[in-house]
Order: sequence, then structure tokens, then C-alpha cells
Amino acid sequence: MEINRFQVLVDALRPLSEIDGTISNEAAVIALFDDYTKNWNVDNYKESNYKKLYYKGINASVVQKLKSSTIDEDKLKQFVDTASDDQKYSISNYLFEELKLNEEPSSEELSYFCVNLMSELVEEARNKKRRKRKQKIPTQKSEDKIAFVKSVSDEMFASVFHQVNVSEMNVVKNRNLIHAFVLKPELLPFSYKNLRELVLSNITNYAVARGVGKTAVSGLKAGIVLRNYEKSGVPSNLLGELLTYVFLEHEENALKLYTRAEISETSRTIDSEGIYLKSDGEKTQLILGASQLNNNLKNAVDNVVDKLSKFRNNQSDEMVLATDIVDTTILNAQPGEEKSQAIIQSMIPNESDFEEVVSYGLFIGYQFKTEQDLDNCTQEEAKKRCRQVVNNDLQQAISQLGRAIQQHHWQKSSFYVYLLPFTKAEEDSHSIMEDLIGV
Repeated sequence: MEINRFQVLVDALRPLSEIDGTISNEAAVIALFDDYTKNWNVDNYKESNYKKLYYKGINASVVQKLKSSTIDEDKLKQFVDTASDDQKYSISNYLFEELKLNEEPSSEELSYFCVNLMSELVEEARNKKRRKRKQKIPTQKSEDKIAFVKSVSDEMFASVFHQVNVSEMNVVKNRNLIHAFVLKPELLPFSYKNLRELVLSNITNYAVARGVGKTAVSGLKAGIVLRNYEKSGVPSNLLGELLTYVFLEHEENALKLYTRAEISETSRTIDSEGIYLKSDGEKTQLILGASQLNNNLKNAVDNVVDKLSKFRNNQSDEMVLATDIVDTTILNAQPGEEKSQAIIQSMIPNESDFEEVVSYGLFIGYQFKTEQDLDNCTQEEAKKRCRQVVNNDLQQAISQLGRAIQQHHWQKSSFYVYLLPFTKAEEDSHSIMEDLIGV
């Protein structure tokens, strides 16, 4: 039987809201929503609906109300941190047993764990409709259909990355998320063993064009094409582009239309940023993917913004429409004109559910820097300090990106941003790809 993780979280935190030793299921749900937002209105739902949420888990409707009530992750962290040492031990043990975790959350990381779990549940509820709507692009001949589904191999994603925090940028008036990840284990210098395995398992997925059978392309051929691509001087960071693909498909279910280096019938190099299609059952977005790896976080953010501003369709003073960013000649050269037209038509089923303004998916890799001592302390204390630094980096990126978005008048676009620190971003990224494909 599937674990109701929302119910487990509610029950775990229930003792912190109990008065005279008791609290109803409905009141426990309300207490969690109140501590996860700045201004939750208890009248958003009837008592019977709160009870249903307790037993069934949160849904897309709740997600909208949580967002409109302003999600406040720091408030929930502070609430969990009010627990006594005995309460923290009991909560950690309960989560460990009920969620069947590999390890029990420590007292120091308990608040982060609870916030991350709640954020994951919100994201899952937000994405539930789109997971049910895995699309197949129609063509006239059934044998020519393109299965337009997620192509990334992400089974080991959770063993590679730990999400330290996820937030939103208030300056953006459309849907947006900015994630701060760190490699597991969260100890310096970072281990790249699992990251290499994740990248290796996705080299062919990244390189194979839509409409080209994966079985027809060996990993060796993908490696050769990407190696030639890297040497062509077109890309500035191949690992960054590949991780943009991994994060967008895994986190947002934003499916690639094409990436810069792909194997098609002509095996040609594409001089264009990656384009992704995101549909959640309510709206469809076209996303321009971009990445930057730099040894300085500020420079990495500046460079990725500069890349967006110099994108050919962003150079005019006119509003950039979503359909402007798609190069139909690339689609025609890959799956063929008939299938290409079917894909293009699927992007715009009708005017009401297609977002007209271009969206952006950004991967930003940077060098981890801190003045804190991460050596003369326990593993748990080192992890805690590492996460604090990454969380501070997230706030810096939010502030810096916010100013740039306002400067370029991109507030109507959606942004999906992923931050990941490296020991040495530029050197390590090149070393990883050199190990894998010999660039």
C-alpha cells in the first residue's frame, strides 16, 4: 500500500500543535497549512474537506490556495525548531519508521527535512494532472507516432542530489520556482561518483533527437557526436547543458523538443539553445533552456542572464512570443516535416491554454565558497553548515536574478531555475566530461 506521506507529516508534527494533549485531524492539517504560509485562511475549506485532505493528501486546488496565501518555508522551519529535544527525537523516529527512510533525520536537519517533504508534496500535487496526461503526438499513420513522453533516465536522481530549499521570485508574475540543490553527501570536497553515473546514463537520451529510435543509436556514437560538438567551440559548458535537460525533464516534466547537440539523420550540430515543452493539464509552455558554470556565483548569474539577453529573439524591443523561439527547420530535419507539424500543432491546441510569452529554464553551477570550518566538526554539523551556505547562495541568486528580470522586463515569463555548487565548477565540469566522453 502506498504511503500517505502528507498524513505522516501531519501526524509527525501534530504534538507541536496539541492543546491539552489532543487535536483533531482537521485541526492538525490547518495547523500545518498555517505554519507553511504567511496568511492561511481557515475558511478556505470546510471541515469535511480538511478531513478528506488528511486521508487523501493534498491536491492541485490546495496548491493554488497555498500559493495565494504566500508559502513561507522559513516559518515552517522555525515552527519545527520550537520542538524540544525529546519532541525532535520522537518526530524523527516517527518519520524514519513511517516513511521507511534509509536513515533517521538528525535533530539539526529535522526542520529542513520537514520543509523539503512538504515542498515535494506540493510539487507532486501541482504536477499530478500532467503526469496523467502523457501525450502521444498524432500522425496519420499509427506506426509513425512519436511517443512524446519524458526521455530522461532519472531513477537515481534522489541518490545524487539533495534539495536544500526551493523558493519563488516575487518579481516574476507567472509561475516560477528556484531550487537550491547540493550533491550527496553534502560534504566538501564533493564526490562526483554518482553525478558521473547519472550523466553517463543520460548521454544517449540527451543526444538522441525526437523521432530517432534510441535503439538505433549506441552510447559510443552519442559520445563521439558530443565529443565533436565540444571541440567545435559552440558550447561553453556541455555538462551544464546536459544537466539543464536532466533537471527540466525530472523536476518540471518539461519535455525536450531538441537540444543543442543531437543525433538526427544528418547528425548535425544545432546552433540553438535547447527548447522544452511543459504541460500541466491547464497550461502549455515553451521553455528556452540555458546554463552557466562559473567559479563565481555572481558571475554565473550575470552570464546566464547575458546569454538570455543576447538570444536572437530577445534583441528587439518587442515582446518575445513563445512560438518565436522554436526553429521549425530543426524539427523538420529530425522527425521529418509531417511529424514536425504534428508536434508544432500540439504546442498550440488553442489560444486559451497556451502561454504566449516565452519561459526560461536555467541551470547555474558555481563554486562552493565559505569561511565556515567544515573540517573540524562532525559529519552532521558539516552537512548543516554546507546547507546553510547553499541556502544563503539561493537568497543571493533570487535577489540578483530579480533585479535582472526587472531590468529586461521579463516579469511575465515563467522561470525554472536550478542552483548546484561544485568544489571547483569550471575545472570539475570539464574533468567530468573528459572522463565520460574524452573531450
